Amino acid sequence: MTDERGPMRENSRQSQTRLSVSNRAELIAGYADGVPVRELATRFNVHRGTVREIARQAGLAARRPELPDAIRQDAAQLYAGGMTLAQVAARLGVSHESVRSAVIACGGTIRAGGRRRVTA
Repeated sequence: MTDERGPMRENSRQSQTRLSVSNRAELIAGYADGVPVRELATRFNVHRGTVREIARQAGLAARRPELPDAIRQDAAQLYAGGMTLAQVAARLGVSHESVRSAVIACGGTIRAGGRRRVTA
């Protein structure tokens, strides 16, 4: 069995959501306006990768999610204060990759990984 995206597996457990022309246009407009990919994926019941693929097919440039300045600076300060990337990420509700990017963007450096010794 095939569709416009190529062959489909018969036993696939993933549901397939087909967007109408109007929904596809609305998704593209939302992406162009900066609506977060996660929000668009939820709104249209598709995977985040599908949102990005539809935007790419429409000729829109891929965008890199960026934290607001205030959160970026908070992340850098928390990390500089001794928290790990994972701890800062959990506290701010963002990915550790976002924290890493924020630290570097604010002029910080990333510490070497590994377990920390507890000093008494």
